Amino acid sequence: MKKILSLLLASGVMLMSGCDGDFEELNKDPNAATAEIFNPAYLFTSSQLFSSRGDNGTSLHYAEPFVQQFATLSDAGTFDFFGDKYVYNKGGSESLWKNTFNPGTGGSKLLEDALVLSKDKPELSNLYNMARIWKTLIYHRLTDMYGDVPYSEANLGYYTQNYKPKYDTQKDIYYSMLSELEDAIGKLDASKGPVTADIIYAGDVAKWKKFGYSLMLRLGMRLQKVEPATAEAWVKKAFAGGVFTSVDDNAFVRFPDKTGANQALVNEDSWTLSVSGPNPGKISATFFNFLKSRNDPRLKYTVAVYTDPAKASTKNTDPAIQKGMPNGFNLVTIKSDPSYDNSNPAGGHQYSGINRDIYAKLDGPRMLITYGEVQLMLAEAAVRGWITGDAAAFYKNGVTGAMKNLAKYEATAVITDAEINTYLTANPFVGTADKEKAYEQINSQYWAACFMNGLEAFANVRRSGYPKLTPINYPSNETDGTYPRRLRYPEDEPVLNDVNYKAAVARQGADNFKTRVWWDKQ
Repeated sequence: MKKILSLLLASGVMLMSGCDGDFEELNKDPNAATAEIFNPAYLFTSSQLFSSRGDNGTSLHYAEPFVQQFATLSDAGTFDFFGDKYVYNKGGSESLWKNTFNPGTGGSKLLEDALVLSKDKPELSNLYNMARIWKTLIYHRLTDMYGDVPYSEANLGYYTQNYKPKYDTQKDIYYSMLSELEDAIGKLDASKGPVTADIIYAGDVAKWKKFGYSLMLRLGMRLQKVEPATAEAWVKKAFAGGVFTSVDDNAFVRFPDKTGANQALVNEDSWTLSVSGPNPGKISATFFNFLKSRNDPRLKYTVAVYTDPAKASTKNTDPAIQKGMPNGFNLVTIKSDPSYDNSNPAGGHQYSGINRDIYAKLDGPRMLITYGEVQLMLAEAAVRGWITGDAAAFYKNGVTGAMKNLAKYEATAVITDAEINTYLTANPFVGTADKEKAYEQINSQYWAACFMNGLEAFANVRRSGYPKLTPINYPSNETDGTYPRRLRYPEDEPVLNDVNYKAAVARQGADNFKTRVWWDKQ
């Protein structure tokens, strides 16, 4: 036994002395991801896909009904489209937050890893700076919906061992995002080659610059109420830099599963499941009447009546039977509304729903920011005197771009130039003499242009005040009948991140639907 022990000890000494120079190499984790053995571009691709998917809980079921583009007859806050009545639904209120921070499929963690792995590597410079721009897209939507959120310390637990990130103030987040955009755009360099893993623009640097400046314009406009001078400065910078110039610049992700064979992708894009199921929300009368009263050519592609929503064969697009559902009713109270036909056996399905052939396609686009939106923001900026240019021309471009955008959803949904010109002739720009009327017209069109992008529609309604929506005062609602300003933080945050959660609430205001975010100054 002593002899065996001596041999083992001797062998150990020989092994240690023989490999002393490679000790650090032996202690490296062979499974650890590094830029040398793992391409961070793959993480970037996944982040783009996951963070652009349809968020059915927050964007579709809360924000879209908040802005009265959808309505529902459900009344317990436990069904889809609960934002119709400002009631609280845990899953819906938490959805965007959870989808953002989910470590595997949330987008922000994958992106943070891509940033860490590509930073300070010249050959990955374009990837790194595109990821910085994408990070702004992710976080501006999050902070717009909740207010103060983890940002500067978020998703860094593996690298810093800080698993309870602070909630940055929304002001600090916005200032950081704008600075990050400016720096990242300036460092994009076409001579360094494309980022082939990019599923938005296939690595086209020129288009990424336009995307970055268009986001800068959106963020700058968001500050209009709270810091108008700051807003003006960033809007001017974005306009001078070069924003979208056609619908071909639109930023969107098209989900790559036309047949639905890949169930994992279908499940990830739960948006499609929500609008194509047997009991989807209906088109709000507010939105329906806005389109119909103006003879808007988008109406024929937007709505349809499915007297039996489980069967596509029951679809009817005859304008004579189309009507929007008023917000704020349930299965019982709707029967007393003049719009309800008690003799119709379809019941609540007598109201128009979304045209699923256009908006519920498994390979459909998820719009993030469009040319139409950008031109309408420029129209408002021109009315404010922040930029040079013809507000009427920007307005015309915005409406035209929004109508042309439908063909991105479905190739046959073409609105012709003649139809657009007829619409613009019948609904001309009101001019700049009465600025408030101009703001109302521009932002009402912006609201229409953001159909199916509830996060942006809700943010801009709060920012601009238009269109003027009549708040819903449904029993047991979260706002006492006032218009909602944000959503609640997830219920587990006071436990998982108690100190920082409490600091954010103390600083921002009560954690409820009524508290305004920083830029939503009263």
